[in-house]
Amino acid sequence: MELNRGDWVIMKRASVLTVASTAVFGLFMLNACGDDGNPSSNNNPSSEPVLESSSSDVLYSSEALSSSVPSPVSSAGPVASSSSAESRDPVPEVSSSSVESQEPVPVSSSSQEISSSSEAPAVANTFKEDFSDECPEVKVPSGTSNKLLPDPFKKIDGSKVSSQSDWKCRREEISTMFQETEFGVKPNHPEKVSGKYSAGTLTVSVTDKGKTVSFDVTIKGNGTADKPVPAIIGFGGGSLGSSYDGMGVATISFDPDKVAPEKNRGTGPFYDLYGSSHSAGALIAWAWGMSRVIDALEVTPEAGIDVHHMGVTGCSRWGKGALVAGAFDARFALVIPQESGSGGASNWRSVLKDSKAQPLSSACTEAAWFKSSFCNYKDNNTYNLPTDHHMLTGMVAPRGLLVLDNQGWDWLGENPSYHNAMSTKEIFVALGAEDAFTFSKMGDHMHCTLPNSQYDEVKDFVNKYLLEKPATTGKIDKGNYSVNFTKADWIDWETPTLAP
Repeated sequence: MELNRGDWVIMKRASVLTVASTAVFGLFMLNACGDDGNPSSNNNPSSEPVLESSSSDVLYSSEALSSSVPSPVSSAGPVASSSSAESRDPVPEVSSSSVESQEPVPVSSSSQEISSSSEAPAVANTFKEDFSDECPEVKVPSGTSNKLLPDPFKKIDGSKVSSQSDWKCRREEISTMFQETEFGVKPNHPEKVSGKYSAGTLTVSVTDKGKTVSFDVTIKGNGTADKPVPAIIGFGGGSLGSSYDGMGVATISFDPDKVAPEKNRGTGPFYDLYGSSHSAGALIAWAWGMSRVIDALEVTPEAGIDVHHMGVTGCSRWGKGALVAGAFDARFALVIPQESGSGGASNWRSVLKDSKAQPLSSACTEAAWFKSSFCNYKDNNTYNLPTDHHMLTGMVAPRGLLVLDNQGWDWLGENPSYHNAMSTKEIFVALGAEDAFTFSKMGDHMHCTLPNSQYDEVKDFVNKYLLEKPATTGKIDKGNYSVNFTKADWIDWETPTLAP
């Protein structure tokens, strides 16, 4: 099956075309612990378990829609779906399909091709990786210094975000600033993405700029083309244990080093495609890989994954990766970074005032996670950043965001992570989505091992954002750790109430 990427905008349930099915994919969960969570100075007497992933690479694809396909999840949050989350019927042995971003092709019911003209669609597509095509290009400001947290609601031109639709383009500005200063560029919308599914393995092939690369992800618990199920894609399989077992959600295992090895900058399929000197660090290269998995799943319905109800998770340095993937791809309905530490759900400016947290000078050199020039912002130069990570977590809003933290691991930065939670909350509140964000800190457990006390929070978010069942979400729980956040010490901007 082939489709033009220009056609995606038309592929909505009420639009001109209907396609036979939707893809469902599964995630193989295994504990994955990052180097960033196990410093020699850590006060926790337990040593950090570090598990190697044996899975193949995992990446996502764009949408495969049909008359029975659930309504899309967009930056405006999830919408009702009629998809089944219970079926475990056998899937066809082998399937191959592709998404192509070139000249439009005619629709053929026999080959299930999907295409559209270059004219505006009858129904605007909101199930998109990003909204850069709807927003003006911006120039990232330089030469500024701010010891407080930058205002997420102040646009680069100085005007203020006044509505939820305004936020969409402000989110793109924030994305651009992060790419230019911290992560490197995420090359979206490649010329062609195809998927081939066989016996629990999805092979993703990406063609761009005259080159083609491929990688695999493994899927468990998936449905069928007729009855796709939601899925959580996990770095190294994820570290959520059995928290969502039996809920009718597939698991997909993504091995990030198969896309861009974190210890060897400029190598792997991502850099084979875009060049060894590409600005992207591993975190944004992994996010690119995740997006291409969604693309492939959208055009490989035999994988049995409901792409409109997908979550992403990871722990430690893979928690950073999960957050970046979810922030930079609006198709993820749910984002669950776990114990992500500095460079994840943690504010850099707060790290400067926390002698126990991993500093930027260490994080920018421990692995090839960031853009190589990011080290220029270490120490007091951190104040020159036009962003901070409340804006990274804020990019997920108003979609579901569950931040899981672990009390007692100093290197993770308990103060910076709590400060991030309190400042992130302001963005969700502004968008009328306060219940879409939960921060949960629980102690007395190993790094990257989810305690039973956090199982219910995972279940609630899975129910609400992947299964569309009633659930109570939305809280800040700092456990029994005596950390405080004085708003006036960090925030000098007002939180608006953004009109729909």
